[in-house]
Amino acid sequence: MIDREGLDKPFIVKDYIFYMFFNIISASILGKSYTMDDPELKRFKYVLMDVGHEVGARFMLWDFSSFIRLLDRRSVQKQQQILTEMSLMIRNKFKDHYADYSDAIERDICDALITAKNEALREGKEWAPYLTDDNLAMSAMSLFLGGISTSQNTFQWIVLLMCYYPEVQRKLRQEIETQIGDRMPTHEDRNRCHYVMAFIAETLRFRNIIPIGVPHRALVDIQIGKYAIPENTSVAVYHGIICRNDKDWHKANEFIPERFLDSEGRYITVRSKAYIPFGVGRRMCLGEKLAIADLFLVLVTFLQSTRHYNIVVESGTGIDADPNGSQHMTAPIYKVAFSTII
Repeated sequence: MIDREGLDKPFIVKDYIFYMFFNIISASILGKSYTMDDPELKRFKYVLMDVGHEVGARFMLWDFSSFIRLLDRRSVQKQQQILTEMSLMIRNKFKDHYADYSDAIERDICDALITAKNEALREGKEWAPYLTDDNLAMSAMSLFLGGISTSQNTFQWIVLLMCYYPEVQRKLRQEIETQIGDRMPTHEDRNRCHYVMAFIAETLRFRNIIPIGVPHRALVDIQIGKYAIPENTSVAVYHGIICRNDKDWHKANEFIPERFLDSEGRYITVRSKAYIPFGVGRRMCLGEKLAIADLFLVLVTFLQSTRHYNIVVESGTGIDADPNGSQHMTAPIYKVAFSTII
């Protein structure tokens, strides 16, 4: 970023964050990384990110109303075409793995899926018939859809909050310098970087990027307060409200990473029941541990690579960069600049 944008020159950081997390996911799933100018990467970005902004939140109503789908039929058709294109791109890349696949080494998740399929067929497992190439390719696509958007959106909040609160940025850098230095971070470093972990936890609480969880089904008739919930009713949990209600959180609408530290400054691993950024019950997010691990490694590496600079958020340009002023799950568009530490 610094090489491309220079010092003391504000720029929108959003695309850089997307490319960073896309390459992390792509390398893990497909074993391939891209340069920022790669046409295929730009197409992936449009399919994964830009088309969603074109449609807006209205697409959430399509599942509930055939009339709205009829009114939005052009957008619905475009969305279907985009998803078809995305699935075809992933399917082709998955099948390309067969050309140089070896069961002696697993280069990425696609290789691991092929290995799982071959083992199931060889051992006559009852689920083997379901491990078709199309189904496995869709599993890889689900990882793309579920991993890139959420992680990069969370990291946009992380950068904005870190810039908006310079003291927080200073504490993060100080802990990383003390506990890790300039070596490559590992997963074990999470046990030493208590403030970094508390900062990530508070970001997930304070700006929950998926405030409404996936639907659940009521297994029996139940009464919740004054509301009667019949059996088989679809029920969704509003994470965003629970993560920021005054009953469960002291100064709930303030960003305070220290709330996740004990009296000795150690990261509190025992969670409050109201801390549910990844959902609840059997349908909670399966990628919680992976997401936190990735956010930790990326944040530490990012701060290590910029240790000679302050990262500041641009002000006075008409862009509302106040993270406290947005109640939406998507981070506002903002600009940052790198300045040399004097």
